[in-house]
Amino acid sequence: MKQKILIGTAANSSLDAFYQRIECFLNPLNEYFLTFLCIDDQFENELIEASSSARTASVPINALKKLEFEIKVEEWSTPYNVNVEVFQPQITKSSLSGLSSVADLFVLDSTIFNGNLAWAELASFVGKVSCPVLILPENTTVNRLIMVHEPGHHSTQIVKDFLKIFNPALAELPLSVLFNFPEDEKQTENEKFFVDYLKMAFPNIGMQLMVEEPINEFFNELNSDVERALILTGTTLGEEILACPKTITDCRAKSSPLFIYKQ
Repeated sequence: MKQKILIGTAANSSLDAFYQRIECFLNPLNEYFLTFLCIDDQFENELIEASSSARTASVPINALKKLEFEIKVEEWSTPYNVNVEVFQPQITKSSLSGLSSVADLFVLDSTIFNGNLAWAELASFVGKVSCPVLILPENTTVNRLIMVHEPGHHSTQIVKDFLKIFNPALAELPLSVLFNFPEDEKQTENEKFFVDYLKMAFPNIGMQLMVEEPINEFFNELNSDVERALILTGTTLGEEILACPKTITDCRAKSSPLFIYKQ
């Protein structure tokens, strides 16, 4: 299967190291078309619009740094024999939305966003992306999966995207699914269908009914085990996790791989 992957990283990042972190999550049987975006110290210059009276103006791109980044990506890609390009135009809200609308996944390096202010910028950036997002910390070793079920079809789409994009070996890990108390018989039946669907792909599933708000139950589950988890969420919970007021050091969700399905 051919898939388009967007990769957001820093101009001074080690592309080898970051790609190795990405590669362990991707399905080795798929053919990937990679588009790199340089979003580190140019982030504010390229995405924040300066308001002036009744109009807004975008800050110019650092053309030299973008050229150096393009050369760096080209040199990196040569021994890998992969389909690679660098997004050259200025990154705007419109171009980011359009580019990501035709992508299967946007992978972001969370290590380039340091401190609470920068993490807020990461949350803002993710909000402008149209495709599913995978946010990767420095340590990408995972031993379990956590998912909060959302009524409707969102959770099914999260799983379908996961199975389509990710390495099948990840589905062998223990999966914890948190459910709301069903409101009626229809929701109970739909949740049963969903669990039956999960069992086809995930051999080790644990289920739990939520008593508190989903975000609180999620953090309880995440912190209940020392094993690092890959977090699978929809847009709403993903935004709540990114908005967590704790620092990256104190919030385990911010130091865990996070997959956000964008509907």
